[in-house]
Amino acid sequence: MFKLFHPFFVSDSLIEEQKAVMPQPTVTTPQKTINEIIEEIHDTFYTEVDRLLDSAKIDNSLETDKQELLDKCERLTALGFASTKEVKEAQKEITRIGDLRRDNQEKRKLIRAINHFSFKYPHYKFITEDSVKKICQKYNLVYGEIDRYIGTVPDANIKHMEDFKISETDECFVYKTISAYSLVGVDDQYVTNLKFEELEKEGIGINYQTAYYTSCNKCPLEIVAPVKDFDMRGKKVSDYNISKIEIPDPIVLKPVLFERMKYYLIVTAWGLEASDELVVNERNN
Repeated sequence: MFKLFHPFFVSDSLIEEQKAVMPQPTVTTPQKTINEIIEEIHDTFYTEVDRLLDSAKIDNSLETDKQELLDKCERLTALGFASTKEVKEAQKEITRIGDLRRDNQEKRKLIRAINHFSFKYPHYKFITEDSVKKICQKYNLVYGEIDRYIGTVPDANIKHMEDFKISETDECFVYKTISAYSLVGVDDQYVTNLKFEELEKEGIGINYQTAYYTSCNKCPLEIVAPVKDFDMRGKKVSDYNISKIEIPDPIVLKPVLFERMKYYLIVTAWGLEASDELVVNERNN
């Protein structure tokens, strides 16, 4: 029997073959404007605290499927075996669980810090230094103390910084450990002003045979911006690969201290609209 074909019938396979040889239209993704990128960066900074809190609320599981091995390791160690294959394998699992436990402790500490600053300063957004570094890396930015910033500052943002106030107990101070012999900086430690007063009373750092602390100064404001907006004399950029794309979106950060850990509160931000007031703070308050 002959199979009849409708004159207007075209098989699916023929259609696919034609598609393969015919030029396909190019789908272009609209490029973001500079203003859109600036807004995206600012939103990333101001909403980072929400991502941090969500992540910190999820504890790492400390469960293990190697409990029998761990028990055997404990028995072997008690007998004096320290280098057997079982002991070495168990030590890897012990290290893994220990790392997860410490990470859980850091998460709980972060939650305490977020709750502390969110309660005391509900109009200021919180962010960690690690998050600042990650955002800088993503958007080809750098951050540093404001005395290195050589860009412009709009009047409205100057007012934001002038009005920014926090308690002295939350201020972040840095004191420097200086070698008594070479006068070379050994270490910078972050403390509250009250903690430094306690150190002075205890006579910490007065022993000139070891080291002494030369000063205790309030940590200055820091700023995130393109590397071109910094005076880089005597400085270098590490941790980030800076591309030729530079987005003019300064963000001012206030160093704060909680449980001996340095964090930041976001003070203000601006972009291309330097002559007009950015409503970033109003939008995020």
